[in-house]
Amino acid sequence: MPQPDDIESSQHLAPQRPWEEANAWLLRIHSGMMSEQERRDFSAWRTRDPEHESQFRQAQHFWQALDGLADQVRRDPPPAANPPPHKSLPLPASTPPKFDYRRRPWGMALAASLLLATLGFSLWPSVEFWLADYHTRPGEHTAVSLADGSVVHLNTRSALSVSLSQNRRSLSLKQGEALFEVAHDPARPFEVTVGDGVVQALGTVFNIDRHGRDTVVSVLDGTVRVLRRDHSIDVHAGSRIIIEDGGRVTHPEPVNLPSVTAWRRHELVFDQMPLHEIIAELNRYRTDMVLIVDTSLRTQKLSGSVSLNDPVQSLTLLQRAARFRTIQLTPYLTILAR
Repeated sequence: MPQPDDIESSQHLAPQRPWEEANAWLLRIHSGMMSEQERRDFSAWRTRDPEHESQFRQAQHFWQALDGLADQVRRDPPPAANPPPHKSLPLPASTPPKFDYRRRPWGMALAASLLLATLGFSLWPSVEFWLADYHTRPGEHTAVSLADGSVVHLNTRSALSVSLSQNRRSLSLKQGEALFEVAHDPARPFEVTVGDGVVQALGTVFNIDRHGRDTVVSVLDGTVRVLRRDHSIDVHAGSRIIIEDGGRVTHPEPVNLPSVTAWRRHELVFDQMPLHEIIAELNRYRTDMVLIVDTSLRTQKLSGSVSLNDPVQSLTLLQRAARFRTIQLTPYLTILAR
């Protein structure tokens, strides 16, 4: 297994809510549908804590900056017939990179992508997330000990609800990733609802990863049964299946278990993984967002591992391997480009 930082190119927890709340209020204000009671609630929220006011102002600046980006993209002139060759060199760490929008005509599609991606990030903690019994902040892990003796390890940005009764153990992974160590109890089935599927433990240890469109179920020990509509499939230790967006379930396939559980060791391990997938993983551990604008950079594949304890340093290590520039548009949005 690659060593950490060695890259080869080829219970209820108090989350950091002011930023998310500020964006939710801002979106509600601009919807034009605020009631008088909501206006009073917003005024009370804003004056309740100086941090609320600070985060609300930063949210306003953030969206104004993105609006400016979209306006600039609309004003971009067409590219020159014979543009001069561009050479990319790493920038000194002490020199903040300056971004000239005229160098690269992105077009409205990319501007819209940036806005939509950032919108999704800002509104990441959904109502369902906050209503869950347990949730974790960016970069946080926690272990939930259940009354039946089972233990659930929650990865970053994850939300879990639990319902235990005399006849059944029902859990629901709202989003994120979790590793389940299930206590044996034949009289009470242990089931985890995730998306449109149900994962039923048959005395086992398994990992569920649901932070994108697809859900990956990996079995470390024992067997699980995945129930989908009118059919089921058994998955044994050392294998995984993918519940794809749209309902299709793949056949079981071998899986590298040390890579699956690397997050428990605070590592991200990747083998010929496209850079955009690596960045998407690191974004789960950051309080800001990193986006890639170059197609060739997005698809560049890397092998190695980085620490999840320091995603900023990990991005620096990736920069050395993939040779990209970092462009910080706002404190909450960084662009990677050639």
